[in-house]
Amino acid sequence: MKQKINYPQMKNQFNLLNNLKMKTIQNMALVALCAITIVSCSKNSEDVLNDSTVGIALKADAKVRVGDLPVEILDFVAREYPELTINKAEEEDNGNFEVELSNGTELIFDANGSFLGIDDYSQENGEFDDSEIAKEDLLQVILDYIELNYPGVGIDEAELEHNNQYEVELNNDTILIFNMDGDFQGVGVDENDQDNDGNYDWEDENGNDDGDSIDLAQLPEIALLYLQENYPNLTIVYAEIEGEGDFEVTMSNGLEVYFDAEGNFLSVDED
Repeated sequence: MKQKINYPQMKNQFNLLNNLKMKTIQNMALVALCAITIVSCSKNSEDVLNDSTVGIALKADAKVRVGDLPVEILDFVAREYPELTINKAEEEDNGNFEVELSNGTELIFDANGSFLGIDDYSQENGEFDDSEIAKEDLLQVILDYIELNYPGVGIDEAELEHNNQYEVELNNDTILIFNMDGDFQGVGVDENDQDNDGNYDWEDENGNDDGDSIDLAQLPEIALLYLQENYPNLTIVYAEIEGEGDFEVTMSNGLEVYFDAEGNFLSVDED
C-alpha cells in the first residue's frame, strides 16, 4: 500500500528550516558587525592616543644669520653699541627681528630694520616683543601635556608671544605651541631648520658650520689688524669660531670676512 504524502506538513517543516537558517545567518552577521565595530573603536582610540602629540606645524621664531640681517640693523648696533657685538639673531613670527648683544641686551627691530625698542620681557612692550614666562608660571594644562607626551624632557624656555600664544622650547629643541587656554596647537617649525635637526639651511647651502659666537678679544691679533687696515670705516658687529677652528667676522655693512685658525685671511663674502 502506497504511503500518502502529507504536503502541507512538509511545507511547514521546510519553512521552519528556512527560518532557522535565516536567524542563524542574521546572528552571524550581527556578531561580525559587533566585532568590526569593536575593532574600529579600538583603532580609533589608538589613533587618538597616537595623534596626541601631532598638530599643525606652525611657524616659530627662526634663527637668522647675522650677515643676513638688514644692514640698517648692523649699522644701528655699530653706531649705538660700538663696544658690543651680536651674539645671535632671530626673526619672530610677526616679522620683527630680535638681536641679542654680547652683554645680553635684546634689541627689537621691525622687518625693515627700524629700531623699535629694547626687549625687557615686560607685558608693557607686548606690541613688539614677547614676554618670557617662568616654567612655574605656565598653565598647569601645558605642564601636564608636556609631562604626558614628552616624559623626561625638560623645558628650556617659554614665551608668551605677541599673538597671545605660548611658545615652549624643550631641552631636545622641540618647540610646542599652545593657545591662551593651554590647548596644544602644533609643533613650531624654524623655517631655517625645517627638519628640526639643529642644522640650518645656510649650512647646507654654503658648507659652513654653525659656529659659536665669540668676543672680539678671542679673535687672533693678526685678523684684527687685517680688518683695521682693510676696513677702517667699518665696525665688527659679530664674530664666531667655526667647527674647524676658522673664524667668521661680520662687519657693520654686512660684509663677512673669513680667517683660518691662526688669523690668516681666507676669503670675503660680499653678498
